[in-house]
Amino acid sequence: MPYTQLNNLDFAEIKIALKEYMRAQSDFTDYDFEGSALSQLLDVLAYNTYYTAFNANMVVNEMFLDSATLRDNVVALAKQLGYTPKSTTSPKAIVNFSVTYKNINSAPAATILKAGNAFVTNYDGTLYRFVLAEDRRAEVLNGVATFENVEIYEGSLINVSFTVNQSLKNQRFIIKNPGIDTTTLKVLVYESSTSTVYEEYTSANSILNISLDDKIYFINEGEDESYELFFGDGILGKNLSDGQIINISYIVTNGPDTNGAKTFTFNGRIVDENQSLIVVPFTIGVVSTVAKATGGAEIETISKIKFNAPKFFGSQNRAVTVDDYAAIVRNLYPAVSDIIVFGGEDQEPPAYGKVFISVKPKEAASLSSLTKNELANELKKYSVASVKPEFIDPSILYIELASDIYYDKKKTNLLQSQVAAKVAGAIQEYLETSETEKFNGKFRYSKFIGVIDNSDRAINSNITEITLRKDFYAQINSSSYYEICYQNSFLEDCDNPVVSSTGMVVFEHPTYTSYLEDRNGKIVLYRLDSVTGEKVLLNDFIGDIDYAKGEIKMYNFTILKGSFSDNRIELRVKPANKDIEVKREVYLNVDISQSTFVAYKE
Repeated sequence: MPYTQLNNLDFAEIKIALKEYMRAQSDFTDYDFEGSALSQLLDVLAYNTYYTAFNANMVVNEMFLDSATLRDNVVALAKQLGYTPKSTTSPKAIVNFSVTYKNINSAPAATILKAGNAFVTNYDGTLYRFVLAEDRRAEVLNGVATFENVEIYEGSLINVSFTVNQSLKNQRFIIKNPGIDTTTLKVLVYESSTSTVYEEYTSANSILNISLDDKIYFINEGEDESYELFFGDGILGKNLSDGQIINISYIVTNGPDTNGAKTFTFNGRIVDENQSLIVVPFTIGVVSTVAKATGGAEIETISKIKFNAPKFFGSQNRAVTVDDYAAIVRNLYPAVSDIIVFGGEDQEPPAYGKVFISVKPKEAASLSSLTKNELANELKKYSVASVKPEFIDPSILYIELASDIYYDKKKTNLLQSQVAAKVAGAIQEYLETSETEKFNGKFRYSKFIGVIDNSDRAINSNITEITLRKDFYAQINSSSYYEICYQNSFLEDCDNPVVSSTGMVVFEHPTYTSYLEDRNGKIVLYRLDSVTGEKVLLNDFIGDIDYAKGEIKMYNFTILKGSFSDNRIELRVKPANKDIEVKREVYLNVDISQSTFVAYKE
């Protein structure tokens, strides 16, 4: 039998290979394959071969984490590494408010907010619910019940119950609600349907140090993004008994949609210490926000599972290397845009015995103090020896573009503003796929120039300047020392200042709006003349500027008011080089909203 070499799995090529094979047989030497019924049979054979080859290829691909494409298979392969993908995560906010009773004598002894009680917020034109995951109790003092640091989560609180039936083989406890936040799971086990006594079971991440009486459960993602709970077998964890009732409560959420929400209104019910609905007259005080909603995230994507699972497996539930810390933090806090970890020996000045962690959340500039404390406490469970993890805020270095774009009006019907908008869109698309906006990010000037030129065929050229910006927050009414580091050298121009700032009000000159700039290697303070607009020097020495290191220092500087409502002050400089690189905790961000794109016809 003649041998036919297999070159590819294309249908047409398979059919051609079959024809060549049959033509090589003496019985079919002069046969017309195109005009006969045998052509239809060859089609069937080719299709069968094609589908069989495709199926074999898919099966092999789905057996490996790197090549698998179906989520269920990726999750199953990650499970073999001991990794459970993160579920959708609900944004969490912290609020304070009070309940005031109009008649002190008729007020209850205590006021209780039941789990599931709702707060509402209007965010981006849409109404959302925030609920309590657990009951909160406040004693009534002088007719007022004060609730402080109440944690509320976006979504709805769901309760579901299962009855343990050991006569069923392989009984499964599956949660089928999409959008579940598994971090809010609360599992209570009652002895029977009539019992009021329960035991609370907690989630276990590993089998280490688990005894036969520990009240634990394991959770795995199953088919179609559902979740299944597993309980102990009497060896690893306490075994369940026939007839027990498993009550599970959890929050179903919209994920990151409400990250940043900070205005809430109470829209629930309150009960007294006897769990009875309160009917005596009362008023609900204004809900004040301690921490705005943060931490919301979509369910972990396939690409992130492929990235995180091997790293989490490599950490082996202990934090030794910087990669271990990064993998564990990503697992504890999924709403991470980027993270960097470095040892204290790399800090300036060195801080031995510490590891520094800087997290850039997806929807904020930095983590809240509460979140950083929570993560630091969780990391203590994984840290070894005497290394102390310390969270530091990202230092965001903004790059602002000022681009003049020249295009041939004969090659396009777009208006000048439309050409400029198209360029801005092309830059934004490039940022989403490049490695620019991140820790250890690199801004390559020539790449961005090329993106601008290639965004439309009518564009002939562009002249683009870049400015570096850092925002610092004023310590109001306090004589303070400020050090702003850009990690990139400044342009040194003897004739023109390279530093500029937004306006501020300072202690020495409270009646003027003052500004900062550099003159002869010093940082000076000036104001603008109300008539001529000329600069009037107010103080010829506020601080120093180091052009080579890219540092600005200001000494004993007292600011009464910053540029914006949060007392933020923007400080801009001209860099010496157009290629920008950052390291350690500095996060690079190309600020399109503060950039300018102007198109000119040629």
